[in-house]
Amino acid sequence: MIGVSEGKDMEARAFLELAGIDSSKYRIQSNNSTYVHAINEETKEFVIVEKATLEVVKSPGALAEHPGHKNNNTDSL
Repeated sequence: MIGVSEGKDMEARAFLELAGIDSSKYRIQSNNSTYVHAINEETKEFVIVEKATLEVVKSPGALAEHPGHKNNNTDSL
């Protein structure tokens, strides 16, 4: 695990399970006060779970505050 303590890992896995994700298939990459970031090592699927809503975001670019986000409004310029 990268930078996630055992206690925080258990908390993150609980959030994944509440969001309907089989946490045993994922490695927790980060767990902060707002989101849990995890990756499925087998499929390379990267997921983000928002803790407040348990919303699952499949693509890191779908979140505006994430560095991978692309502003679709500029596509027509």
